[in-house]
Amino acid sequence: MPTPTRSRDQSPDQRPALDELIGLAGLLRAWRAAASAKMRRSKPLSQAEVAARAGMTERWYGELERGASPRLRRPKIDQLAEALLLNEDQRETLYLYTDGGSPPRSPKPPGYTDGLHPLQLLLDHQMPRPAYLSDAAWNIVGFNRAMAQWFPWVLEPGANLMRWALLHPDAREQYVGWEEHARIYLAMVRMALVKHDRMPELVSVLNEVLADEDCRRIWDSKPELVGHRDGHMFRLNISRFDHQDIEVVTQVLYPAAFPDLRFVAITWLGSREDPGAEAARRSPSAVEGSGGRVTPPRPAQGTPPRPYWALDSFEAARSLAGSSPVDLPALSAVAGRGTRLTADFSGRNVIWATSEAGGTVAFEDLSTQEALARIPIPTLSAGARREYQNLLRSTLAPDGPTAARQIDELLIPHRAAIDLLVDLGSQLSPAGAAAPSPGLSRSESGTGTERAQALAGRLGAWPR
Repeated sequence: MPTPTRSRDQSPDQRPALDELIGLAGLLRAWRAAASAKMRRSKPLSQAEVAARAGMTERWYGELERGASPRLRRPKIDQLAEALLLNEDQRETLYLYTDGGSPPRSPKPPGYTDGLHPLQLLLDHQMPRPAYLSDAAWNIVGFNRAMAQWFPWVLEPGANLMRWALLHPDAREQYVGWEEHARIYLAMVRMALVKHDRMPELVSVLNEVLADEDCRRIWDSKPELVGHRDGHMFRLNISRFDHQDIEVVTQVLYPAAFPDLRFVAITWLGSREDPGAEAARRSPSAVEGSGGRVTPPRPAQGTPPRPYWALDSFEAARSLAGSSPVDLPALSAVAGRGTRLTADFSGRNVIWATSEAGGTVAFEDLSTQEALARIPIPTLSAGARREYQNLLRSTLAPDGPTAARQIDELLIPHRAAIDLLVDLGSQLSPAGAAAPSPGLSRSESGTGTERAQALAGRLGAWPR
């Protein structure tokens, strides 16, 4: 006679007890059997053997497998976990049942980077938003290209958020309302020291910071504790945006495999557009070529110049141009001896690298508009013209008609200037009239729309 099966609507008292499914007693029995397999034993590990390995009596361990729920000291929990050969997740489960909390974790040592490649990929996918990864002592262990554009200090060896934010003069200018930021950062350091039991590197950071009078005054004013800055909204004033205030919010995530690391992304509020692109578009030089030798644009009076950052080689600079860098050899020759330009069409940026004395390579990460503004159009060779057009095309809309309208808008100030020059030339000419400019073909000397459509057609071959 076949054995009857249980129906799906059987009463709860006919089903296996919940403790048998997820309780500690059932888990201990399963772990003991699994430990026997891990040890390649022909017969199961007995309760007496587990008790001996864990340093407890057989009766005490037997009570655990029969459903007792005692509270164990943490050293005894660790011994039992080792006796049963538990993995990290099983050990945490044992702690939750017998201690009521998670096991203590040792923070990764400063500078630890093993296994972080997937997190670096996640950082890169935050573009164009800045994102970085810091360890328990706020050492920067990873960042994306946008982070380096906004905050070039992350490129420096040993970059540390707290040292920069609390001690560097640039931070006091770039954080709008720096003292409030300092108060929060110091409260975060105070809490981290409690959480990580006076980690030596954190103590070292604190000692350096408290040597500053302002930080010491803020530290002594109120003993605050802050765990993180997730969801914190604040204002920044940095040179990349022509020193225009922008409002941002930070999101802080803790990777499950690296709970002592912080994954921080910075998102600007308001317009969806990258504020860097918006600032570049506001610049009068964004759509105009310079007429002489290539020189960096002069900063406005009172504005600090864009900082230069040095690398070991041109290849290192080229690697900053994203996953699909495009070399610009002809434009590099126009830019000057010892200069190499590399485009990142997806990010609309150009890495402008220049060799320096001592074998180092200085670079600037420019928007495409900024790079175009530095290049003297009249001196371009045929190859340089093609590269220039490709760069210009990458700043326009993907579809031809919209790109044509954008080009027409760019031509307006130039067309007005040409008309003024032609009119002045006709006034000065003995014949009283001026011929069309030799620099324009017959079709290009027509209306602005016709010129725009012709130029858009020539540029349309560039793949998008």
